Amino acid sequence: MSLVFNFIAAILATLIFFVTGSHKNFSLPTGYSAWITLAVACLMYGLYERGRFYAAKYLEASTLIIVLNISVVVAFIGSLFLYSEPLSLRKLIGATLILIALSLVSYNKKSFKRGSRVLKGIMIGFLISIFLGIGWMLDKLGAAYFNANTYSILVWTIPIAIIYFPYIKLATLKNELKVTSWKIAVLALLNVIGYLLQLKALELQEATRVIPIVQTSTLTTVLAGVVLLNEKEHLVKKVIAGFTAFAGVYFLI
Repeated sequence: MSLVFNFIAAILATLIFFVTGSHKNFSLPTGYSAWITLAVACLMYGLYERGRFYAAKYLEASTLIIVLNISVVVAFIGSLFLYSEPLSLRKLIGATLILIALSLVSYNKKSFKRGSRVLKGIMIGFLISIFLGIGWMLDKLGAAYFNANTYSILVWTIPIAIIYFPYIKLATLKNELKVTSWKIAVLALLNVIGYLLQLKALELQEATRVIPIVQTSTLTTVLAGVVLLNEKEHLVKKVIAGFTAFAGVYFLI
């Protein structure tokens, strides 16, 4: 992800906040638990984004995606305890099927090559997966304390201090913006809207249902590549993963 991505996302989240009129109902909670939740979530997301830059230096994107699937497990298990959500057999089957689908679509025999750099990357990837999982786990609580619109803008803006410490030169940001051009803005906009919708879903449903379903977006991207870009490599495995994920979503709904 580009260095300027989070800056653009924070700006777009702020614009959406005002354009949708959410600022008219703006209010902040007074309880300590709300601010502790926000602080921990922002710290987790900040550390994840910061660490992902380092993990990407040691791992291929396909390998990193596999490791990051751990975050779904962390968020799912953590939400069971944090929100005392019931663990039914149907829900367990659904979450397991989605995780299997994600693993199928991202696994490649060439991904895990031996070497100290790869091992170091996997260790970093494992650590940031835990950070990301905890962040997802706390989102439902944060949205309840602040409401989805307010929590979204805070989560997009506050972690910037962690992601870009120490100081990043303005020239570096300008160079990356030139390379990515308008595409990074579109990507940031889609991420901001997607995250906001995820928070709204968490306001309505159990986290152990929403989180696994939302992560099928990775699978959707791969399958879209098959249809739109004619990417037929490992086609059978991708189709099996698609049906597996669909079955998983069915059990979770």
